[in-house]
Amino acid sequence: MPHTPFTFLVVAEDGTSHEHRTRLRTGAVDELLRRAVGGWLAPIPIGTPDLSAWCDEDAPSRSRRPNPVASLLVARLGGGRMPLVGPIVVTGRRGSTAIGLTAAQVDALLAALTHGR
Repeated sequence: MPHTPFTFLVVAEDGTSHEHRTRLRTGAVDELLRRAVGGWLAPIPIGTPDLSAWCDEDAPSRSRRPNPVASLLVARLGGGRMPLVGPIVVTGRRGSTAIGLTAAQVDALLAALTHGR
């Protein structure tokens, strides 16, 4: 099975961010993102058409810690102010498909995070 490079950004509950690069088997993106958020994937609405943001849909009921840095990032991406809990993941997007981030997208996200801290 072919492996595709995939880059994504995780914003942890403590506000730290981590860029991850991996080679994925086709169709393995959902499982990778579920592991990164620690639960079932739920999309976070944002206004940036070439990015997607994801969280654990059960994080609030599982008493996960608030993630104010992720909340600020989502607001900067056009998602409005919303209280997020637990880690979030940001990926690239083509249509409704999650794709790896480009180097320029990673740089822009890291710059937005720097201003949000």
